[in-house]
Parts: sequence; structure tokens; C-alpha cells
Amino acid sequence: MKKEWWKLKKSLAIAGLALVTVVSGCSGSNAGENGEAGAAADGDKGEITVLYVGDQFWQDQAKEFEQVSGIKVNYEVVNFTEQHDKLATAFAGGSTEYDIVHVRDDFVAEFAPKGFLTPLDDLITEDMKANISDNYFTPMMNDGQIYGFPRYLWPWQFYYNKELFAEAGIENPPSTWAEFTAVAEKLKAKGITPYAEPWGETFSYTPFIVHLRSEGGEFWDEEQDIPTFNSPEGVRALQFMADMNLKSKIISPQSVQYDSTAPLADAFAQGTIAMMMNAPHTYPLANNPETSKITGQVGVALVPGAELKTASYAETGGLAIPASSKNKEQAMEYIKFVTSTEQEKAMAIGIGRIPADNVALQDTEVQEANPHFASVAEQMEYPYGMFKHEKAAAISTEVSRHISAAVAGRETPEEALKAAEANVLKMIGK
Repeated sequence: MKKEWWKLKKSLAIAGLALVTVVSGCSGSNAGENGEAGAAADGDKGEITVLYVGDQFWQDQAKEFEQVSGIKVNYEVVNFTEQHDKLATAFAGGSTEYDIVHVRDDFVAEFAPKGFLTPLDDLITEDMKANISDNYFTPMMNDGQIYGFPRYLWPWQFYYNKELFAEAGIENPPSTWAEFTAVAEKLKAKGITPYAEPWGETFSYTPFIVHLRSEGGEFWDEEQDIPTFNSPEGVRALQFMADMNLKSKIISPQSVQYDSTAPLADAFAQGTIAMMMNAPHTYPLANNPETSKITGQVGVALVPGAELKTASYAETGGLAIPASSKNKEQAMEYIKFVTSTEQEKAMAIGIGRIPADNVALQDTEVQEANPHFASVAEQMEYPYGMFKHEKAAAISTEVSRHISAAVAGRETPEEALKAAEANVLKMIGK
């Protein structure tokens, strides 16, 4: 443990940072134990400012770090939907205010190339990475360097209503999209609305990416920075989506109104649809008697596959240190503490975030508290990352516009993908 700590100190010295003696907590240990807390009394250890959402768990965790490290934490609360703009404004203005910020895949893609984030490669020890799959770092990377330390995963999963399945005589969730169609037909025959996806005109690119990946394709070539969705795999994926609406008629008409996952989860919790893909917040929502009519009837499985066994779409939530931070050493100690196995376990049990730490994810208490985590490890072995690009918002809106046209029958899948590709290439100057 001490060996790894001194590795970190050496790395920080190489980076030209002024070191001070701080808590010796290490990955896999809870820094709140005896001895470490006593070190906090040895004088001024500095302070950091953390910018993140205001959930009580995160704020209590910051206070715990403060107690065991002696490093003062100024915790600034920001609404989740306002994080990006607040960071963009601070970075553009040259602010040195923040030492720890929350990032996800697209934040890294936007801010790292502009020099707003600190590369962490030389600061992350082998001990810190020991329980985290290498591919979990990929969404936090840009141009081969790590700019964020993964803290939690937020993948789409496949949800189904057990009671409605039993009513239609269905025993198991579908494992392929072909099986899915057969299951949906049985539900429809019973007068049950089988399925819904978020097909709104700014969001339909997201389920399209999942279907595209299950067919073996990808949305974007990040190395060449060009779209790759207009492919045979893309046509098959979009044809399947269109067929759900125009041919099989197994999808809820409300789908075109869903421009996010939240209203879709609400519809599922009210028992109006039998199946959907959605993020992990669905499980507690649909099992809460105050928000759900289907408590105890929620099933969760791998997203069905086609050419691949499964595929998904996931946000990776991570922590980054702004390049302008004056307290990088203390900030790195904060990252080290809050991503320890014990803290990851507490996070999973306390607020239901899926830990990036595999030991914490497989922990018995974590799995008992979150039964929908059971398939996460396997789900994450298949393609899942967010689409990330400096112009991601404009590109995704343009693609969604054509996806929506195709599923409504206003364009063929071939026409839709060809037109979307041409317009996207113009946007990026290629």
C-alpha cells in the first residue's frame, strides 16, 4: 500500500507539482480507518473545490474525505443538466476555480482537445486501476491519453413486465431481436402494447446506435473522424426499426414523442408498455409504489442481439482535474479516495450507481440491493459507448431527423442514411 502511494508521489513530482503529505489511502481500502484520520490533524493540507450535483451522498462523501485527509473540500452544487455549460463558460474564461469536475464521454471529447483537462496517465497508479476493466477507461480518453477516472457506468438495459409476459404466456425475455419480434406479436395478440423506443426528432439516433451495433456496425470512426452509420449494417438496423412501426405495428405510437429516456421509463412504470430499453434508474423507479403500478414485476435482461449477442448505449461517469487547477495533488487524492472499492460499494448501495470497480460491482451486498446489476458485467463486454464529437449535438440532431423520417415511412432507410451522411460530412468539413 505504501509502495503504491510513493509511486504516486513520484509521479506528481515528475509532473512538477509541489507535494505535501496527505492521507495514505489506497484503492481497495477505506481511508476512514484509524491512523489515517489522525493524520488530518497535522496542519494545513490545502483545499480543493469540487463541482458536481447536490445528491446528499456525494456531499457526505466529500465530508468524509475531508475528515480523513485533512484537505478542505469546497463543494459547489450544480444541476446535472447545467454542468456542461458551466464548465464550458469557466474553461473559456480561464477560471482556476475548480479542482475536481464530473465528466462523461462527450465532455472529454470536447474539452480535452482544447487543453482544458489534465492528462492523468502519469498520476494513476496500477493499484488504482487494478479492479477496473481497461475498456472502462476508453470513454475517458482522447488521443491516447486518459483525462477522466471512471467512477460509474450507466448502460441501457432491456426491461420487461413479468406480469404482462405471463398474461401472454411468455416465459423468458428475448435474447435476439428476431425472438423479440415473436414475443411482441404474442403481446399484441393479447391487446398489450409490446414496446416503445425514444424516437423523438433529437434523440432517435440513440436507439438506432444500439440496433446498428447489434448488427455489427458502428456509428463513427473516431480515428478518421468520419461517420460510418451509412453501411449495410446501418440499413438493416434502420429497416428493423421501421418494420416495428410500419410492418409489425408492435411499437407504441407515443415513441415519436419521447426525446429522452425519462418519459419512456415513466410509461413502463405505469404498465402501459411491456418492454423497452432504458437506463438503470428505471429499476428503482418501477419498483417504488409511489411512482409505479408494476412494483415487483420488473424483469431485466441483456439487450437482445443480432450479429452480436448484445450491444448497448452507455454513459461513463468520471472525475477529471481541470488543467487550470492549482491543487492537482490534492485533487488526485480526492479521486483516489472516492473511487476506492469501499466508496464504490457505498455509492452502489446508497444511490444505485453502477460501480466501475468490478470488485464492488460483484459484491454480494451490492447485487442484493440492486438485482438489475446482475447482467451489467456481461453487457459491458459488448459495444456500449456514447457518441462523442465536438459537434455531437448538431450531428445527432441531424441523424435523428432522418431516423425519424425513416421509421415514419417518409424516407426509406437507404435514403435516410445517405442524406444524413451527406449533411454530416458537410458539417465537419469533409
